Amino acid sequence: MEEKNIAKLAMDLVRIPSISGEEMEVGNFLKDLLAKDFTIKTQKVGNRINVFAFTGRPKLMLTTHMDTVPGTPKIAEDSKFIYGRGSCDAKGAIAAMVSAALAALEGGLNDFCLLFDVDEENEFEGIKKAIKMVNPEFVVVGEPSSLKLVNGQKGLLQFDLSQKGRAAPASLPQRGLSAINKLLLDLNKIAKIKLPKNKFLGETTMNIGKINGGRAANIIPDYAYAKIDVRTSSRNSEIKQLFRKAAINGKLKTELDFEPAFNDLYDLPKLLGLKTMVASYFTEMYFWRKKANTVVFGPGDYRYAHSAFEKVSKKELLKAAEIYLEIIKLDSKGMLPSNDP
Repeated sequence: MEEKNIAKLAMDLVRIPSISGEEMEVGNFLKDLLAKDFTIKTQKVGNRINVFAFTGRPKLMLTTHMDTVPGTPKIAEDSKFIYGRGSCDAKGAIAAMVSAALAALEGGLNDFCLLFDVDEENEFEGIKKAIKMVNPEFVVVGEPSSLKLVNGQKGLLQFDLSQKGRAAPASLPQRGLSAINKLLLDLNKIAKIKLPKNKFLGETTMNIGKINGGRAANIIPDYAYAKIDVRTSSRNSEIKQLFRKAAINGKLKTELDFEPAFNDLYDLPKLLGLKTMVASYFTEMYFWRKKANTVVFGPGDYRYAHSAFEKVSKKELLKAAEIYLEIIKLDSKGMLPSNDP
C-alpha cells in the first residue's frame, strides 16, 4: 500500500457528490471497483444501493457509509491533506478500507467482507436494511477517530416540536395567535433543562438545530416547528422525562431514539498499539453492537467533519489502511475479541 494510491482513491470518491439520498453514483463506483476481486451483492434502499463485497466465509466486516451531509467545500489536495465534502466523514475511511482489503487478498487472506451503506447522515435507512443481511462476528466501523479505537459512544435523541397558531393580518395582531411566539416560549423552557452527566461518556449535550414557521412577514404565523438534537450520556428515557417535566405546551414528537453504546476491547488496543477514546458523536456502532463485537476506528479529526474546512491527512489515510490490514491479519489468526454483544 502506498500513500499516493490511497490518496488518489480518496480524491476520486470525494469528487463524486453523495449527499444523503443521492448515493447511487458512488455506490456504482465502488461496486465496479471491487467486482474484479470480490463477490458483490447489492441491496436496494429506495433509489440507492448498499454495496457488499465478500471473500470466503466472512467473519470480519469493515464498514462505513457512502453519504455525506450537504455542502460544497472546495475539493483540493496538497502534500499533506485532501479537502472536500466527505474527505473526513467518511470517504477517507472507505479509501483506507478498500486499500487494506485489496492488500489482504494479495497476501492470501480471506473470510472478511466490506459493506458501504447509505443514509447514515439522515435516517439510517441503509444500516437498518443491511444489518438483516449479514451476521459478522467482528465489525470495524470507519469514522473519523484520529486513529484511536472508540470503545463507547453517546446515544442520540431527535425531537420535532411544533406549535399551532391562528393567521391574521400583521396589522391586526389581536385577531391572530402567533405560533412562533408560542414556540419560542417552549424553546426557552427546553434551554433551561439541566442535562445529566456520566463519568464515562461525559455530558449530555443539546442543539436546537432548525426552526421554521410562518408564511410572510405581514401575516401572523399559524404554524411553527423546531428540530432538536440531543446526544445522550444516560438512558434516553431519563432525557425524555426531563422534557416532559419542562411543561412544554407544543406537540413534542420523538424522531430518532438510540441509546448509548459500549464495548469491551480486551487487549485489542495493545495488540494494535492504539489509544482509546469515547465518541461524543453517534455512529453505526449502535446497530452492529447488537449482533457482534464492534469497534469504531478511522482516519480524520472529527472536528473537521461536516465543516466548511473538511479535510483528512494523507498520512492518516495510510496509517488507517495499515491498521485495517492488521485487523484482518489478527482475525485470520483468531485473535480478535469474540465476546457476546
